Amino acid sequence: MSQYSMENLIESVQELIRHEVNDVHGINLDEVDYSLQRVLGLVAGGTACKWAWLSMVVGDRLVPVAAHGCASELRERSSSPEWAVIDSGEPIRVHDLDDLDDNGNSLFSVQTRDVCSAAIYPVFSGHQEKTIGVLAVAHDRPRTFPRMQQRVIHDGVRVIEDMLALRRDSIRDPLTGCFNRRHFDRQLVNEWRRANRNHLPLSYAIIDVDHFKPFNDTAGHSEGDQVLRRIGGALSARTRRAGDLVCRYGGEEFSVILPNTPGDAAVMLMDEFRRAVQEMGIPHPAFDSSPVTISVGVSSASSFEDVMNNDTQFYMNEADQALYRAKQAGRNRVVAAWLDESDVQTMVGAS
Repeated sequence: MSQYSMENLIESVQELIRHEVNDVHGINLDEVDYSLQRVLGLVAGGTACKWAWLSMVVGDRLVPVAAHGCASELRERSSSPEWAVIDSGEPIRVHDLDDLDDNGNSLFSVQTRDVCSAAIYPVFSGHQEKTIGVLAVAHDRPRTFPRMQQRVIHDGVRVIEDMLALRRDSIRDPLTGCFNRRHFDRQLVNEWRRANRNHLPLSYAIIDVDHFKPFNDTAGHSEGDQVLRRIGGALSARTRRAGDLVCRYGGEEFSVILPNTPGDAAVMLMDEFRRAVQEMGIPHPAFDSSPVTISVGVSSASSFEDVMNNDTQFYMNEADQALYRAKQAGRNRVVAAWLDESDVQTMVGAS
């Protein structure tokens, strides 16, 4: 494999890692990367250690998201000290790794050499609900990590937890729990650049809750909020891959970004969304308690030429026009921007 191909592979893996952390923990690492690096540097300096890193749990893997003095290395779940901290929620301080394992360097989620001692502390989600990762420092000589150095690590953990909580809250819609419009706008630009660089398709959808104003007028805004919350949760639960992004676009509208997804696949997924909402059976008080439904417009840049010749606004407008056509054709349906009028008119709404 050429050096260029290897660099592309490494970059693709790193992007996937960031997508997965974003998807699981709701954290845009691009926005906090410098700050995390800065905190790790201060923790390493305050404990007189050569290495420091922050790793986060994604499924059965431990994903390094920031490091000082060392490189990342994915680790499956194992009996390592890091996983022991994640499982117990209690810190571990190791004076000499030879006491644990003859091959101590293989225990960690980063690439280091000559590690002798380490201190590993849990990083919790908001309100201490669960352990989402670890902050670790390590050195190439035996260390006892006295109380003053332990305090430095504790302070670093607290700063990182606050930083991640603030970032998580700043990109979420407080009502539905979906990502917000601000995060959507930023991620759409980022995904467009990745599609351009890697010659990958990119699809986009806009979703509108059908007849939502009559629902609010009849049942009240509090009940309307409950509907949006339930629909937002149902849509988010049905995204298939890290990187798929469901946002509350505004009012009763949601938007979806589907990286590396061609148009036909995007339409199929959006029809699953449509059926899921209908099958929730939320009664619409203004329409004889028939179920609340959604309409969806889909656009797709399915080739490198599409990405090169147009921009994000072009495809957003296409999806918006497709949504309008779905409404005009009877609602409760998915319309793709590339369909002509005869195809739209003959589409079956509910299945």
